Amino acid sequence: MGKVLDTYNRYRELLFAGDFAHLTDVVDEGFVETCVGLTGWTRGLDIAAANFAAGIGAAFPDLTAQEFDHIEDGDTLANRGRAEGTHTGPFLGLEPTGRRASWEFADLYRIGADGRINWHFYVTDWNIVRLQLLGEAPDLPTTPERRAVLAGG
Repeated sequence: MGKVLDTYNRYRELLFAGDFAHLTDVVDEGFVETCVGLTGWTRGLDIAAANFAAGIGAAFPDLTAQEFDHIEDGDTLANRGRAEGTHTGPFLGLEPTGRRASWEFADLYRIGADGRINWHFYVTDWNIVRLQLLGEAPDLPTTPERRAVLAGG
């Protein structure tokens, strides 16, 4: 493992344990983050941690994530993975449904000269998460199919 991946793994461990008091060990206080389609750009570790705790962390208290791929280059780490949890708190404008939801994501991190994470970019399809919570998600294939998405009559 490289330095960025080691730092990320410690960050993830602290975040998922709810140990926000120790996040500054591995994350810069001026941390800049965006969760595309969810929180938008956020500046400050305190705000990002509060967003996580009161948002997705409260909505999915059993949230787990599994990374499938890691690519580390210099000061940057890219992850691809899958998250899942049980919807027990308000999220995406929906009251708790008790339904399980899962989503794939792409995640980018960058560390600064001090070795702490200073930038994070997260992207997923929040619409498919919302549809799962509503019980309206389409039955998507588990492996990609060769088809034209916009073709039709």
